[in-house]
Amino acid sequence: MKSKSIKKLLTATLVATMLVGSTLSVAATSGGTTGSAGGERPSSGSSSSSKTETPSTVAEVIAEAAGDGESAAPAAPEVSFVSAGGSVSVAGSSVRSTVAGAVKVDTLQGVAVTTPLAEVKASLGLSGSQTPYIIVFDTNAKKSNLAMNCVNAAAESLGGQVVTAINVTLGAKENGRLISLSNGSAGMVVGLPKNADTSKTYSVVCVQPGGVVTILNDQDSSPATVTFAVKAGLGTYGIVAK
Repeated sequence: MKSKSIKKLLTATLVATMLVGSTLSVAATSGGTTGSAGGERPSSGSSSSSKTETPSTVAEVIAEAAGDGESAAPAAPEVSFVSAGGSVSVAGSSVRSTVAGAVKVDTLQGVAVTTPLAEVKASLGLSGSQTPYIIVFDTNAKKSNLAMNCVNAAAESLGGQVVTAINVTLGAKENGRLISLSNGSAGMVVGLPKNADTSKTYSVVCVQPGGVVTILNDQDSSPATVTFAVKAGLGTYGIVAK
């Protein structure tokens, strides 16, 4: 256990150097159209509260999120833009995503925000015309090496195995631009990969800027899905089977 704890601490420190300056904030140039798209135990680090704006375009953010970690300008993939209240297939069931966003996830059977829109706004501290917006992309060790090292170390300490991972950015949209946030959260449900062993118990390892590692428990009873709290800002979320 001592060596595992040391490994976990080291990887958390490493991921901090990678993520601390990273922000996926977009100037959304497309209106949302319907498309496919807990309990927690903090392990390390602390969070801060701030609200900033950056001039990144949605195309730049999508290209960065889809990058392989080597290409400076990867080709933008086809992305599903989901409107607030839009229907999404999650593990074969229709779920209405309460928050608009951009999704490109092939490893999971659907992604949807389930917390009522008014509650998400309140949690994020939004006001006026500000509305929540979420960006979800597949990730792996090639795209996010240090973050995945941290996810894998945490999964090992739990005695589990990572089945897939996603990068999620939860922010707010205002006047055609996306504001980067660091406080608040929203519940999200994901459909497990088609080949996942539904007899196992699933949890989620969340890695955030600053080296914050949190273990999130599955908040639903379905063997085909995992529901957990997505935190404001950028985070890597590893789905762990045990």
